[in-house]
Amino acid sequence: MNKWVALFLVACFWACSGNESKQTANVIRELLATQQKAWNDGNIEKFMEGYHQDSCMQFIGAKGVRYGWLATLNAYKNHYPDKAAMGQLYFDIDTIELLDKAEEIGHVNGRWKLIRAKDTPAGHFSLITRRISGKHKIIIDHTW
Repeated sequence: MNKWVALFLVACFWACSGNESKQTANVIRELLATQQKAWNDGNIEKFMEGYHQDSCMQFIGAKGVRYGWLATLNAYKNHYPDKAAMGQLYFDIDTIELLDKAEEIGHVNGRWKLIRAKDTPAGHFSLITRRISGKHKIIIDHTW
């Protein structure tokens, strides 16, 4: 009988672990949904709240690696000077993977599409998030 109780407790532990992982994945998914809404509202500053505000934050794009939250903010403002240039952003998340048992580090793979009057650029992204002060923030963004 004790064997069945132990088996039941192990099954409960696995079920609870899965719920926590789902909850953390949903937190990360919500982070990206908030960014998408902010972008589509023309609010780059709100969009940037999804990133860790630190000089070590990395954005990796076609032109190489950009270090720092402020440098990334300024680059976005220069590249997208108004709402028309920003267009409407859509994310399609392929995977969200938690890389540690404490669920402090997340990895996201997905695709993005920008719909504007003159064009529709699209590509892929790979993000690393870290739980900082209780919230997941993007610490590395590789977009191509």
